[in-house]
Amino acid sequence: MIELYLMRHGIAVEPGESDATTDAERQLSHTGRSRMEHEARGISMLDLRLDLILTSPLIRCRETAEIVAHQLDLKKRIKILDTLAPGRAFANGDGPNAEIFIDLGAWQFERALLVGHMPDLAEIASSLLSGNRHLNLDFRRGSICAIEVASLPPRGPGLLRWMMAPRQLRMIGRPRSR
Repeated sequence: MIELYLMRHGIAVEPGESDATTDAERQLSHTGRSRMEHEARGISMLDLRLDLILTSPLIRCRETAEIVAHQLDLKKRIKILDTLAPGRAFANGDGPNAEIFIDLGAWQFERALLVGHMPDLAEIASSLLSGNRHLNLDFRRGSICAIEVASLPPRGPGLLRWMMAPRQLRMIGRPRSR
């Protein structure tokens, strides 16, 4: 079995709020970075044991992946996957032959975190779970879900193990008082 963890990037600066001249250059906001650090602590408490972190090439996703990787001590296991960029996952069609699943199948891993964007993440999750992109899944910025599949490209429906909102991750990651 293959475990895929799909995560939406943290809160980014709004267009025009920074030096970023394109959407691809938008960074995590100060709030987004702070919240993501707390969420990453929550993720570390889940003991995911990831082999690899694959991220969209856009800056806000790379920053999100770096924060999580730092918390999980996986800095050297971050790789950029172009098909996680907005609009690229299903550029050549739906189903198991979608570009995202062909690209994922080329990597060797048992457990990987994919950091990406909406609506692409919801469509990837939907396709993994149902074979089509029509499930209505809500990935808030910083949300994560765990999906188990038998193979990549997928041959049959996957299993949604769990999904957590950013607030839940921050609660899990809070330091315990005595």
